[in-house]
Amino acid sequence: MPRNPVIVGRGLAGLGVLAGTSYRPRQRIMTLHGRVVNYRVLWKRGGRFASNCIRFGPETYLDPAGTPGRYLNHACEPNAGIRKVGNRLVVFAARAIPAGVEILIDYSTTIGDDDIWTMRCRCGSHACRRTVRRFGTLPPALQLQYLRDGLVPGFIVRTLLEKPDLLEASER
Repeated sequence: MPRNPVIVGRGLAGLGVLAGTSYRPRQRIMTLHGRVVNYRVLWKRGGRFASNCIRFGPETYLDPAGTPGRYLNHACEPNAGIRKVGNRLVVFAARAIPAGVEILIDYSTTIGDDDIWTMRCRCGSHACRRTVRRFGTLPPALQLQYLRDGLVPGFIVRTLLEKPDLLEASER
């Protein structure tokens, strides 16, 4: 009987998404499902609702309530990333992930430079930045690494209009 691709269980910060099987680098882990909402809904509802939504496009966010994607946690040294494939957000392995290990993304890769959302970070990594902010606030070397590794959706990169060198790097 095949294993579940992901399991919701005890993670870094409460409940998290755990690998139900081992994943190879660049392997698709899961598609994020939920209701797509306009940014106006996000700002109107605010609070926990806004904190749990994931940027889906220039003016839209995905509300993954009721799905495993709701429990996808942040780490400053992630083992996974998000790409937009067609009209879906897909989580994929950035490096090998053994079964039972929590799947973690860097939330900064999903926050455009036109966004003001921030979060205090307690991921415990030796590289912890203490505060999660928009992608453009990351150190330039980390931005380039994330772009080379394909960890930043194109609609996030397009918010960096004042940084054409990064736009070029994302297209390679």
